[in-house]
Amino acid sequence: MSNAKMNKKQDNDLGQLLQALRRNEIAITLKKARKDGSPCRSKFGGQPALPAGFAWPRFEAANYDGETANRPLSFLCQIDLTEIAPLDRDGLLPGKGLLSFFYEMESSCWGFDPADEGCVRVFCFEDTDALIPTALPEDLAEEHAVKEYDISCKAKDSYPSYEELARHADTDVDWDDYDEALEDLGYDPDSERHKLLGYANLVQGEMLTECERSARGLYSGDSKSYRETPEDLKEEIRRAASDWVLLFQMASIMDGEYELMYGDVGNLYFYIRKQDLAEGNFDRVWFALQCG
Repeated sequence: MSNAKMNKKQDNDLGQLLQALRRNEIAITLKKARKDGSPCRSKFGGQPALPAGFAWPRFEAANYDGETANRPLSFLCQIDLTEIAPLDRDGLLPGKGLLSFFYEMESSCWGFDPADEGCVRVFCFEDTDALIPTALPEDLAEEHAVKEYDISCKAKDSYPSYEELARHADTDVDWDDYDEALEDLGYDPDSERHKLLGYANLVQGEMLTECERSARGLYSGDSKSYRETPEDLKEEIRRAASDWVLLFQMASIMDGEYELMYGDVGNLYFYIRKQDLAEGNFDRVWFALQCG
């Protein structure tokens, strides 16, 4: 076979692989907040809509100065599930209710330590008629109150980053070829910022393994922890890592004088097991923070 024909076959094979791995994502764009918007509308920041008597989630950890305290989580985002249901082409999310995301910003946990459990929380409130605008906790630092934005959403095709490819396909693909194949599909990972579902837009390595390790109580913050993991357990974790999927990705925000930073202009990722997502169980999400 000539080199030209061989290259064309490889391109076709890679294109077919990408089509097989394609997922639906719901891309999110920020807009100026409306003053008269419904309290249960999809939005970032501001005051969340919560049930009366809601116990605001808190997390105890040390901050960068080594000061340990029990602090309230920041409210990040709420999603009107009825509104976005037509965009959820695969029907993965509940069809109604309000999905709300929280993260404790002062300790800025990265997600590679099982002790980070509780640093993020996700709640799904089915009865939106029972929800009311709720003031932020008085002891939430002002810089950790997320600015309010309305959002618009649209459905898009999503493909895994090269670093995550091995978790979804048993193949050996050159990075340049893979990047070119994504371009041929019109997919620009650099344009992705905030989203629901689909694949994560990675800043560093894949995080599915990290999620599974943390769920098993294993630390993932250094190479020594990986080396000391028994080989049979590594293989078990490798298989189980494929059960994790992206639920929500939130990027750093730089808007004039307002900045919300995850590390050095990084992203915060929420992950969930496929079975938990199918059952509408958001009590066991895990997370990761990545930056350049």
